[in-house]
Amino acid sequence: MTQMIGFTRKETMQLTGCTSSRLAYLEKVGLIVPYRYGASSGRPIVVFSWEQLLEIRAIRNLRQEEISLQTVRKIIEFLDKSGYDNSLRNKQLVVVGDEVFWVEQDWSDFGANMPTALKVADKKNKGVGQYVLLVIPPLIDLVNDIWEVAKDSKVIDFQSFQQRAKAIPA
Repeated sequence: MTQMIGFTRKETMQLTGCTSSRLAYLEKVGLIVPYRYGASSGRPIVVFSWEQLLEIRAIRNLRQEEISLQTVRKIIEFLDKSGYDNSLRNKQLVVVGDEVFWVEQDWSDFGANMPTALKVADKKNKGVGQYVLLVIPPLIDLVNDIWEVAKDSKVIDFQSFQQRAKAIPA
C-alpha cells in the first residue's frame, strides 16, 4: 500500500474549516486546484497538498475579515504581475478597514528588520503597490492552526497527519 501524499477532501474540509461547496467554488474560480487520481472508472480521488491547505486557510482568514473573493483574486493578480510569489500562505497579510497590507520584516529597499508593508488591496484601488511602515505584533501562524485542528479531530488520523504535514508547529 502506498502512502497518500496529500489530504482527502474530507480531511481538507476538517483542517481548513471550509465546506465542500466552498472548496468547489475555490476550484471553479481557479484559486485552488486539487489533484485528481483514478478518473477512468467512477469518481476520481480528490487530493489537496499541504501547501493548498495553507492557502485555503489563508483565504478563509481573509474572508473572516470580510475580504471578498474578488479582492483575494486581485491580491493574487497584483502579486503575480509585480513579480512576487503569488501564494498567500507565506505572506503576513494585515487587514485594516478595507485595505490589505503584506507585512515583511526585511524589504531589501528599506534595510534589514524594518517592519514594512506593501499595500496589496483597497476597495477603491488607491495606493495599491505603495510601501507603508507599520508596527504590529507577529500574526498567528497558519501551520499552528491546522495542527491544532488535526489534534482535536475525530476525522483525521493524527499519526498519518504528522507524516504528511510538511511543517511542525512552533
